[in-house]
Amino acid sequence: MTRCFKFIATLATVMLFFGGKAYAQPTATDKFLFEEMLKLASKGEPEAEYHIGMFFNNGIGTAADPDEAFQWFKKSAAAGDPLGAYKLGCYYAGQFAGVVDIDQNIALKYKLVAAEQGYDLAQSDVARHYHVSKNYPEAIRWLTEAAKQGDPGSMYRLSALYAQGQIVPTDLVKSYLYLDAMRHLPEISSDQQIADAFAMLTKSMSETELAAAKKNQPLAIEPSALTLKARDGLTQAKFYLAANMQ
Repeated sequence: MTRCFKFIATLATVMLFFGGKAYAQPTATDKFLFEEMLKLASKGEPEAEYHIGMFFNNGIGTAADPDEAFQWFKKSAAAGDPLGAYKLGCYYAGQFAGVVDIDQNIALKYKLVAAEQGYDLAQSDVARHYHVSKNYPEAIRWLTEAAKQGDPGSMYRLSALYAQGQIVPTDLVKSYLYLDAMRHLPEISSDQQIADAFAMLTKSMSETELAAAKKNQPLAIEPSALTLKARDGLTQAKFYLAANMQ
């Protein structure tokens, strides 16, 4: 069997377990995924170590165990996996308090690994850290990077900062750009609060500002490969397992 056909056959087997109507016992299938992924993680595969960390983190196929999750994230991060590094940073930032002493500087170190490789949530978190520490240029830079990928929190924060003139000069055209793009996101499009905020913003703009805002090209939303991978974590775990099962 060629490598391509072997992958397809293995993927079909995995999807048979996890594809929806093909199974009747979700807990049993989750356990299967956990056990098979653990075999790969135990061989030192960085991505598998990250996935196993997430299984322990979220209680998928096994009992939730933040202490165990932390250890797997630490292994994954040490081997260079950016999502493993991000989760390790989350723990140092205070997720599951008590697992490790909170250290925001160490948290930043690991989250920067994922931010620099394009993960939008890491970029948003890094921006928040820099804002708290009053490094405003870096805060704006990372908020902008996350907003380009469609991170709603970063888009809203930038819109508010430009509207209010906080840490950046007031620029209602830029505020409009981010809020308009945000309200077109599928998960936000029906949010009445965002619609109301957009209406208030446009009313506060001069005719010249509004014309300039409407003349601009809409913000191009382009999630990175790493962001898309993280957003669809469980499905990505299934594909990874299908590609690597013996």
